[in-house]
Amino acid sequence: MIVLLHGLGCTKKSFEQIASIPELSDFTTCAFDLPGHGSSPVAPTDEHSLQTYADITNLVVKQLSPTRVHLVGHSMGGAVGLIATQEMNRLESFISIEGNLVADDCGLVSRKTANLSREEFICRGYASFLRDLESSKEPDMQHWAEWYASCAPSAIHDGSRSLVEWSDSGKLLELYRSLRSRAFVYGERGDRFGHLLPLLPAQDTFNVPNSDHFPMVDNPTALYATLSSIILGC
Repeated sequence: MIVLLHGLGCTKKSFEQIASIPELSDFTTCAFDLPGHGSSPVAPTDEHSLQTYADITNLVVKQLSPTRVHLVGHSMGGAVGLIATQEMNRLESFISIEGNLVADDCGLVSRKTANLSREEFICRGYASFLRDLESSKEPDMQHWAEWYASCAPSAIHDGSRSLVEWSDSGKLLELYRSLRSRAFVYGERGDRFGHLLPLLPAQDTFNVPNSDHFPMVDNPTALYATLSSIILGC
């Protein structure tokens, strides 16, 4: 089974093209909206931490009871997936797509969001960032605007704060390095070359040409070819 975890302010729709990849047709795929994202309501306790998301991921996997799990996470989903691996049985591989590992990975949105108070973000910050996304002419930002608009402001703010805390702690990189079968997939046009790639074994890293933070939008053919190669090689 391939379990897919979306990023902050995104939804399971970010992975919808995986269903049409012939190389992966023998695998069951599972993608779901984390609380406060897409079609999932906010958490009952209004708590949207990475640990809560990881616990939910493990509950879903336990309920489905697959024989083997290939865990794939994009952006925040990569961090959630790493935390979930600590309690996940039958993990065959872990693949992070532009996922958070260190403090400098929080530059795009999460740290700016986390620096606002919860009230300030809910009342003004959320709508302001959504307007910026909607006004962009870039396809990846247009897709993100659609996904972001379906997410609860409280979930995005709480998730951002939790993501920053985990990224700053250094624990995510430790968890990644501790895994036996792991891969880091990044967009060729992204900002990971300087601060992150030197910290990762070269044999674990795979670049997706002509793409940035959302390779599933910028170059889905190359992204899913890369994922297929990694998964089928396990």
